[in-house]
Amino acid sequence: MTRLFRQRITLNRTLDYLLHGHSLRALSLSLLAIGNFFLLYISSIALARKLSVSDFDDYSVALSMVTVLSTLSTLGLEKYVLRCLPVYQEREDWSHAHGFWRFSLRTIILVSLGLVFLLSLTLSSTLTGQQDDSHLAVIVLTSFLPVIAVVLFLVEVATANGAQIQAVVIYRFMMPANFFVLIHLIGLFEVPYTAIGVAIAFGLAWMLALIAIFHLVRNSIPAKLWHAKPTYLSGKWLRRGMPFLFNSWMLSVIASSGVIILELLFTSKSVVGIYAIAAQTGTFIVLLANTTNRFYIPLMSIYMERRDQRAMRHLSKHRLVVLGSLTVLFFAGVVIFGREILSWFGDDFRDGYEVLCLLAAGASVNALFSDSPYVLQFIKREREVFITTAIALLLNLMLTMLMGFWYQGVGAALGYALSMSLLFLTQRLLAAYHLKHYWLTRG
Repeated sequence: MTRLFRQRITLNRTLDYLLHGHSLRALSLSLLAIGNFFLLYISSIALARKLSVSDFDDYSVALSMVTVLSTLSTLGLEKYVLRCLPVYQEREDWSHAHGFWRFSLRTIILVSLGLVFLLSLTLSSTLTGQQDDSHLAVIVLTSFLPVIAVVLFLVEVATANGAQIQAVVIYRFMMPANFFVLIHLIGLFEVPYTAIGVAIAFGLAWMLALIAIFHLVRNSIPAKLWHAKPTYLSGKWLRRGMPFLFNSWMLSVIASSGVIILELLFTSKSVVGIYAIAAQTGTFIVLLANTTNRFYIPLMSIYMERRDQRAMRHLSKHRLVVLGSLTVLFFAGVVIFGREILSWFGDDFRDGYEVLCLLAAGASVNALFSDSPYVLQFIKREREVFITTAIALLLNLMLTMLMGFWYQGVGAALGYALSMSLLFLTQRLLAAYHLKHYWLTRG
């Protein structure tokens, strides 16, 4: 009787939380993601017009490489923090919370430094042998990897401590705004626009974001954590973080494979450039979903820890309504205004309309069900997440290479759309099935 009463109280609080103003947080996060996209989009338009075709291609490849490496360097700890810290705080286990903070930060810095060294050594020897400096932008941008990786981790730490809005302002608004200003300073000082110069500006923008996010985290984490003696469960944390790492890394490879594979298949720089712009435009909804998830995922972790089925069900429905509405509006906008949007980058980019629509279709399915891998991992179904994502990755690489060879950008986009749709629809069905049994067995 007491338990039923407590569940009703929790559900009522959840309804109040979502329906009486606090759901504005989700909307605020969505608006910040839109602002972030707008700033990066304006920056990309400027770069596409000011950089040579070759330099824009090199910058796009460098950005794709850093995206994949930044996922590797965090070892999944930046995703696991959304599960770990809320639970430690719910239990008031400040000792383990402090240990997790220290261990994660040190590990991410060491791993990212190791990746920078290995990639720089590999590319330097390759470029020396070819007497070619066309991909030096990759080395320059990768040198900022430790900064980028730490920022990604700290953003999730701030999110887990309830500072979602401030963290997203820094990550999604301040960083791209700084980048926008820096690339325009290049023109003001009449310095030639090159891929290397833009890579340096991109890295400096991340450094400024690091200063701001570190200050936010220091002030948002409860004082009890800093005063607690750290206790370490290093092996456990790495094991729990690995499924998030594999999932995030494989998704990053799927997202970046089109640019990288087209770069290897074709000597025409325009093919890669058009695909890169279409990918940035067509996958915006994924960025929006990931940002909005920062509101929902920590709450899901808490409700699953409390085994509160009703609150969890209501939260999931609320998320689906919010993101479903945004996804429909996004996809309709792409179909109706896609050619005009692409033409902002130049008339040649209008040829990427079919690529844009295919990418947007796959990204829309991704966005709608992007909470599914988190739910599966929260109920210790990491194997299903790994297997389904690995199959989708292999399918993506195979389709992108074959279809990309035959149909260029359209083929690569089709590979992305099919693999992403299959992955997230499958994970959605698995999450619904296992979650039903989870509630039955846990009461």
